[in-house]
Formats: sequence, structure tokens, C-alpha cells
Amino acid sequence: MLEIPFRVSQAFFIFIMILLLSDERDLSTTQVIEWLDILDKKWIRINQEDKIEIEFCGNEIVFKLNTIEFKFSDIRSFWYRRGFLNLKTDSTGIDPFDEFQNMELNILMQYVYYKFNKIHHLSSIKNANVNKLIVTSMARDCNIETPDDYIFSNRINLETVSSNYKNAFITKSMSGDSIREFENFIVFNYTTEVKPDWKIPESFSPSLIQNHIAKKYELRIFYLAGDFYTMAIFSQNDNQTSVDFRNYNDTKPNRRVPFKLPLAIEQKLDTLMKNLDLNSGSIDMIVTPDDNYVFLEVNPVGQFGMTSFPCNYNIEKKIAEYLSYEN
Repeated sequence: MLEIPFRVSQAFFIFIMILLLSDERDLSTTQVIEWLDILDKKWIRINQEDKIEIEFCGNEIVFKLNTIEFKFSDIRSFWYRRGFLNLKTDSTGIDPFDEFQNMELNILMQYVYYKFNKIHHLSSIKNANVNKLIVTSMARDCNIETPDDYIFSNRINLETVSSNYKNAFITKSMSGDSIREFENFIVFNYTTEVKPDWKIPESFSPSLIQNHIAKKYELRIFYLAGDFYTMAIFSQNDNQTSVDFRNYNDTKPNRRVPFKLPLAIEQKLDTLMKNLDLNSGSIDMIVTPDDNYVFLEVNPVGQFGMTSFPCNYNIEKKIAEYLSYEN
């Protein structure tokens, strides 16, 4: 669904200031838009569910959604929140030239996303998905402590390493995809401690294993163009959330409070985010009982409302202000 500011009529051509690419279920996008309205900024939201046409006119690109048209040169700021531009095509999948046409369109769409990154922007589709293994390696290069990563596909190798390791192991997905939908049910993929009584087959799909790190509390950090908004989560005292706080206890929720990172940790994380070419993202860390800061992962399109509201950070307003930047 295309959301249009109430003060902009559905004229054939409109001037816009801010373009937001998201999906129709993302509440955070709507909350940022509410702040854009308060700041009296013009905007257009495109959801991945919307069918959009793109017309190339020499050096200009025209976007068409139903009765709305706007030019690339009208866009002053772009926020990639989630999703993609769902392009209308004439492809039927039957014509032998359809595959070639789709290849050409993919090249054009890469160019459009590249153009978005050339203007004032927050996040980008090219960095929407990061490789967890590569990111943790890059974190170590920034002198940030991380868990030890092991990839196993053989039970004997796993047992050999684990028998010589003083701490327990946990396992988690490498992709970070925590939810899988099937026909009649949904599976949540939580971080789980590897149990000695597990009946592990002799060989299995390559799986990520890490040393289990004791925690004093864990941190959810939202990074926005060099600024950090950090929340401490006291999940360690609840057996349900001690390994993975996403296994929420709705009856007795974890305590969540604002937290100030040490300057040295902020500087290291800032270097990591710049090396990853990310100007926004949600970072997960653990603080150990010895007050060591251990980096777990970064999600470039992670939720930030869960940090913004409990800590009164008003991140939605800060994003709106960032997008309202003018030369």
C-alpha cells in the first residue's frame, strides 16, 4: 500500500522530499512518517507489496504508482528500511526472451539502488543482509571481543573439540533468520545450548557452534550515523531468556533500561560499522560478569522500537530528522 501525505493531492506529478522503501507491516516506518508530518516534510512510502513502474528518460528516472508519478531528481533523501522495488513487468515466463529481459531489468534495478546510495540516504539494499561469519571476523580485526566460531558437519569432530573445551557450546543459525513459516505452523529458531544427551547424527548440515558466554546482562544497541542508543536487558536471571532473550517471557518480562557504552567500545563499533559501510543497524552484545564487552552480531534492518520506547530515546524522531537533511 502506498501512503501519501495528507497535504499532497494525487496529482499526476508531485514534488517529494523523502522516499521510504519498506513493507506494509513495518510499524516503525509508520512511526517515522508521523514525525515527518510533524516536521512538515513531504514524503512517499513505497512498500514491497506495491507494484511500481519505472520509466527511463535519458538521464532521468520516472517512478509510477497508480496515478502518482515522481522523478528521481525530486528525491532529496532516501531511507531503505526493508523490502525491494516490486517492478511491474510483461514477463510471462514462457517467452524464450523473458530470461534475457529479466537479466537486463536486474542490471537496471541495481543501477537504481546505486543511484539511491548517491543521494542523502539511510541504509541500503546492498547491505541489507550481512554474513554473520564475516562480520564477526571483521569485529575481531577491530579488536572487539567475539565468541569463538566453529563450523561442524561431523559428530566425531564436534565431540572431539567439545571434550577439550572447558565451557558449554551454543548453536544458532548462520543466516540470522529466526522464523520459518510452514503450512499450519511457525517455527522460531532460537539460540540453544548444545546438550550432552542430544542424539546427533554422524553427519549433518554444516552448523555454527560457539562457546557459551556467561553474561551479566546483554545489550541491544541502535546505531544511527555515528550515534549509539543502547539498552541493557537483564535476561540472565530467567531460565527462559538466559540463552536467548528473544524467547520472551510475557508473564514476567525482562527488565530493560537505558545504558551508556564506554567510549572505547563506541569507537570500536563505529569503526566496524564504517568498515561494513553501514550507517544504521541494530547491534547485539553481551557484558560478562567480568565486565568484558562481547560482540554477537549486527542486523542492518533490525527492529529499533524495542529500544526506543522502553528507554525514551525517540529514535523514530531522530531518523525523521536525519532524513530531513537538506543541502
